[in-house]
Amino acid sequence: MFKQKTKDENTPVEQLSVSAFGYEILRSDLLPELLGKQERNILYWAGRHLARKYPLHTMEEVHAFFVEAGWGTLEMIEASKTEMNFSLNSQLIVQRMENFNHQTFSLEAGFLAEQVQLQKKCTTEALESIKRNKVFITVQWDKKDTIE
Repeated sequence: MFKQKTKDENTPVEQLSVSAFGYEILRSDLLPELLGKQERNILYWAGRHLARKYPLHTMEEVHAFFVEAGWGTLEMIEASKTEMNFSLNSQLIVQRMENFNHQTFSLEAGFLAEQVQLQKKCTTEALESIKRNKVFITVQWDKKDTIE
């Protein structure tokens, strides 16, 4: 679904995978060290940037992207006229919470905020929270603050 582009579109791209350990060492050890106190903000805006690079047209596509990116299973818990609440789950997330003191899901929150903004055509923001070792993301928007 979200394949890398090649120089020659007739040449298939080899499917590669990264071990959970390799992913987590970058995500939970290296990035916090490099980004320091600004980690949450930088990852949030990086997520928004990725969403603009990979625009999706439906929430089903967003769910599929999360799975394919290895970010977990995104489930909408509830929705209203100005807000959507999601949970994010995966074995990798459970392991991250068990093995690392520091967790942030602002990359995923930023990505989700931008996808909803692109779909709803109004300014959005997302907040992440961890409650009882579960990840929740709330996306809010203002229908009066439209974008083109």
